[in-house]
Amino acid sequence: MSLNDILSSNSGRRPANRVGRGAGSGNGKTCGRGSKGEGSRSGGPNRSPLFEGGQNPLWMRIPRRGFSNHRHRVAYQVLPLARVLARVEGDVISIESLKKAGLVSANERIKLVSGSDVGGRKLTVEIHRVTSSVRKAIEDAGGSIREYDAPAAAESGAE
Repeated sequence: MSLNDILSSNSGRRPANRVGRGAGSGNGKTCGRGSKGEGSRSGGPNRSPLFEGGQNPLWMRIPRRGFSNHRHRVAYQVLPLARVLARVEGDVISIESLKKAGLVSANERIKLVSGSDVGGRKLTVEIHRVTSSVRKAIEDAGGSIREYDAPAAAESGAE
């Protein structure tokens, strides 16, 4: 026997099962998919490995863990001090003056950040929060700061 005498036996591949070709085939009508449900539809079944057949799944039965402070978080609009000084006229920086300058909209809490130089201006700042660098720059120039949302420790004088 030589290589040219070998015939293909097609033993490596099963023929495709033709479904939906009559009741006598054994796979007619519903094509082996049963009657109803997700598995009988095209594109299904696409259930998650966590699906438990409609029973309340384990991941829903056990309590949630961890903590998120997102609901109680206070969000501030951050404004660099240099940008405020460039847009606000006068030596009083307040929420009203920032609104007039177009830096903030109506109901936003504001935090002044990244301040190192006030340009020799003696500023009076009335705002929600300021960073320590802004506080140092303003107070070194002889200005004053009044924070609306100051922490309780700072208000009582225990710094």
